[in-house]
Amino acid sequence: MIKFCVNGRFSWIGTYGMVLADSYGKSHKFSGDRMAQNRMTRFFPGFATVSLVSLGVILVSGCGMDSVPVQAGDEDLANDRIAITNNEAALESYVQYVDEDVPVDSNGIASPRLGKATAIKLRLRAQVVPPSSGGQTLQATHVALSGNYAYVSYNMRGEVYLGGLDVFDVSNKNKPKLISRAVFQGTDVSSVYESGGRLYLAEATSDTGFTSPAVVEEIELTKGKPTLNTRRADVSSYVATDVKVASGNVFVTSGSGGVGTGGVTVLDAATFSVISTDAFLDARAVSIYSSWMTVLTGTPATLRLYSLTTGAFVRSYYVGGANIPESKSTAEVVLSRAFVAAGDEGLKVVNLLNDSVVDSIPAPIVSGIDPSLTVTNAVSVNKDLVFMANGEAGVYVASAPFNLETTWFGDPDLQLEGKMIFGTQESANFVASKSDLIFIATGLGGLKIVEVQ
Repeated sequence: MIKFCVNGRFSWIGTYGMVLADSYGKSHKFSGDRMAQNRMTRFFPGFATVSLVSLGVILVSGCGMDSVPVQAGDEDLANDRIAITNNEAALESYVQYVDEDVPVDSNGIASPRLGKATAIKLRLRAQVVPPSSGGQTLQATHVALSGNYAYVSYNMRGEVYLGGLDVFDVSNKNKPKLISRAVFQGTDVSSVYESGGRLYLAEATSDTGFTSPAVVEEIELTKGKPTLNTRRADVSSYVATDVKVASGNVFVTSGSGGVGTGGVTVLDAATFSVISTDAFLDARAVSIYSSWMTVLTGTPATLRLYSLTTGAFVRSYYVGGANIPESKSTAEVVLSRAFVAAGDEGLKVVNLLNDSVVDSIPAPIVSGIDPSLTVTNAVSVNKDLVFMANGEAGVYVASAPFNLETTWFGDPDLQLEGKMIFGTQESANFVASKSDLIFIATGLGGLKIVEVQ
């Protein structure tokens, strides 16, 4: 089936077969097995079983401009799918500015580095109410930091496709400003990345004009704000889980959706056409560093390394963990180390020079909470500190004896220092830190912005 874009509209010029698959009949937004059987009927009426209908599927990825070119300023923008609010006075009502200490509580920590917890100075600067539409509140899924801007993605729990995007100006760390908010109808947003004045979103769509629900979207920015100038491309499977851009290419991971779907897709950033694909199960995250592209898979956690210049697969390394299907996991590559959020097995640090796990911190066990709800979802490195989003257990902090962002060699010797304590505790889905700021996605609790002092 060949799908192409002419004047912003999709056209079909032939059908050579299609693949129908539903591995597990799941519907978790963070998973590769994103769609239950009843959701498949939206795309393929009469779907009932896992099947490979025909051989030789021919697909050319499609693109679509959702509107004529526009410029983003203070005016609000909208089309039939995206509504963008740029009125900063209106947006300020969603932000509660705070100026209070965030203690790191080491009670119950078996071996904290002596005195380090009290030396970690954190200050809560803002709390953000998540977007909503039609009375339905979205949950924060991912944060991307670029220059003076922070981009936060959102999706919707359950069967409804609904997503969002927030843009913050963080040039003033004491008072980060929400400068733009977008709500996407019929679209879940799993992850966001900025490159070259454009945003890239890993998504799932209810738009049956695409071959599968998983898509990647590019959005033009003006002064850091999204416009309605967008294009989308098919990615195999039920949901795109992560996206990065480097060397003129777009790298997208997508979870499993049956035989021959999921894995990593590489697109040309200029044409948005597919260059290559590598199909495998449960691809959860992609990370770019130096000349490497690293893909994290789940069930169990495995790192797959690719050459960034050629796109060729180089090798894989079994990490372990991430054993819970349909869960979020991330990996952050810093110099020669990959910091892997391994779900039920906590944090694992892999030396990419010799493919060995050189450090680990187990997932926390909290009395009265199901261990499946206190897994390590995400990790972020900031100098000598490592922040872990541990679900309903909250955000934990570990430290190294040296700056992890400048020291290539040596085991990190991480010590768990404690847990960040807020006035109210929400589930931590994602954490991102850069320079002196930490962004914590707390699901339905929205976003917390913390300064490292």
